[in-house]
Amino acid sequence: MKLLILGGTSDALEIAQQVLQQHQVIYSIKGLVRQPKLACTLHSGGFGGVTGLIQFLQQQQIDYLIDATHPYAATISHHANLAAQATQIPCFHYQRPAWVAYPDDHWITFQNINQLPLLFSAFTPAITHPFFALGQLPLAFINKKATHHTYVIRTVVDTIKAQTKVIPIVDRGAFSIANEHRLFQQYSIDALISKNSGGDKVVAKIRVARAIQCPVFMLQRPPLVTKFPILAIEQEVVKAINGLIKL
Repeated sequence: MKLLILGGTSDALEIAQQVLQQHQVIYSIKGLVRQPKLACTLHSGGFGGVTGLIQFLQQQQIDYLIDATHPYAATISHHANLAAQATQIPCFHYQRPAWVAYPDDHWITFQNINQLPLLFSAFTPAITHPFFALGQLPLAFINKKATHHTYVIRTVVDTIKAQTKVIPIVDRGAFSIANEHRLFQQYSIDALISKNSGGDKVVAKIRVARAIQCPVFMLQRPPLVTKFPILAIEQEVVKAINGLIKL
């Protein structure tokens, strides 16, 4: 069976490694992710929208499409749903379970970063050093920050131009509890802005925020609307690929 795995996450990489021995795999990545070391064909870059993905599926004679992209990669997941329907290729999505707030967490959920200035302004005590762990932020959003704010922004590449009271941190996870605790102390972090990525690879910042009672502004996951199954356990994905369970 020939599989196309839409990857770019540690989960997708682990799934691919487990099915390589039994199936022919094309592993697709896009964006600022590490080039994986896999004994299979790699496809780097996009497909050119739904039409391009349909053509790729047909040209490569793909038997099974697995969307194991990041929970916030809504566009490619939507394209996978439409392309699989158009080609009548079996498909499923893997999404790791979201984090759940503990009783001693202080989470404020939001749906769009443009909501943050109002949420910040209403917060007591006043936020001064918010830590953005969202990836790249639009420059227009950064330029509108309040004068009393110092933004600490962590990304995998430095795309932030010199800005007053903006501290870029170029680093790539996973991050340890000790690493995140040092960061919070070094930059006097008093608010964390995070995606609900789920999993244990980047959860350390959430645990540190909990330990020091730092508020967490949590970006809600985009909804995944699809006609195909959504699985949340890696082993279920492998079993599905190997035909051991019926979807």
